[in-house]
Amino acid sequence: METTFDVAHKGEAAWAYRLDNTVTGKWYIGISKSDIDDYDTSSEDIELLSAISRGEVVRRIIRFDESYPAMEIWETQELTFLNAKDDPMSYNHSNGMARIKRLPRIEMMKGIADEIRKTNSYNNINPTVVDLTDEKDFKRKRGYLKPTSKLNDVIALQPRDKKIDHDHLMALVEKIDQNRGNLASIEATTGQKLLCVFLTNRLWKGRKVELRIDGNHTMGATILANYGFNLRILYIPESMHNDWTDDEIRLLGEYLNPRSEITALQTSEDDIIKTCVVLALQYGRDSGVINDHLNEHKLTNKAKARIKKNVATKLNNLEEEDRRPQNFIDYADSKEPLKLIVEEHKKKPNTWSVYWSTSKASIGDYATKILKRIYHGKENLKVVHIVLYHPTIVAKKKFDKEYAQGFEDWKRILKYEGVELRWTIMPWLKDEGET
Repeated sequence: METTFDVAHKGEAAWAYRLDNTVTGKWYIGISKSDIDDYDTSSEDIELLSAISRGEVVRRIIRFDESYPAMEIWETQELTFLNAKDDPMSYNHSNGMARIKRLPRIEMMKGIADEIRKTNSYNNINPTVVDLTDEKDFKRKRGYLKPTSKLNDVIALQPRDKKIDHDHLMALVEKIDQNRGNLASIEATTGQKLLCVFLTNRLWKGRKVELRIDGNHTMGATILANYGFNLRILYIPESMHNDWTDDEIRLLGEYLNPRSEITALQTSEDDIIKTCVVLALQYGRDSGVINDHLNEHKLTNKAKARIKKNVATKLNNLEEEDRRPQNFIDYADSKEPLKLIVEEHKKKPNTWSVYWSTSKASIGDYATKILKRIYHGKENLKVVHIVLYHPTIVAKKKFDKEYAQGFEDWKRILKYEGVELRWTIMPWLKDEGET
């Protein structure tokens, strides 16, 4: 079959292709992760296979992606747009099988964010200045919303890893009070455009809400400030945002605070890592969506590599915890069993006991505390008894691999100080019949 490439292959694992019947004009779109040279199609359509056998079909390679799950979503997106299953000129019998029907439109979200930041408006919709005179009150010279304020019902999207940066918040409060709450004066003297962006009547987690996607610090600072009575809000109506997915809204919220914005709280690497983890869970850890997202930030290659490494670590930990046995004992629910054992050991003469998590940084952390008790404590210690519990499967594996041997080593060392080191490792699995 004659094959042409619309896009260059850079070693990506997944690829999409289009088959065109040069006689009838019918077409087929499919995806694969097999070797391009050894693969024709996964379609079982008799008409298509017959046309291929007669040499009537040519193939174009139209897309590459490192992530096959992301490619499945792209295929569903394209077939749905073309309504392939109902098109008589299509060999496809469905509009794709992916649960998620569309990849996030990164470039579009970035364009919307740029328009809002540049013009303080969107699609010819200008912001509204809301008067907070009847919405707030003061206590100890700091403002707060009255219980009756309609702003209490606003739901805040939080794309940042850290919800509120106190230093940034108070810096905005100071700007507002220095300019007596005059928004035009603040912008003229500092370049700071104080704006909140609300999505009206947004379906969010099963209910229609007013969703604030940008301006958490602006709104918080305006409420706190002594002269904060004017809150500029850009309301985006449901008719404009109802086509945006939740992932696209998350991206828009992040792009509204770009790293290059001097006077806004910049998106930190932790924020980007948080978003990339969310994207990876949706579209695959190697998805081009993540690369496209990182490219929209002003990041060095080292920073991108560092972010991807952190994302991979977080995903590995999540996957490890997903495999946690159902009968795993979570001592976070109650430390009472640990406390009881420690108290019993403390009753013994010349004995110090404590319970510790095995997720501590290293064996050195344990050892330092033990030595401090021996050399600088008031007790005449002869026995140190440590009660250890595993908070996660990841911590257990790390302890077994790296830390357990260290306890044996310290036991031999402390023997020469006349101190016996003992430790108990708490059970980490319940008996099958235990609830």
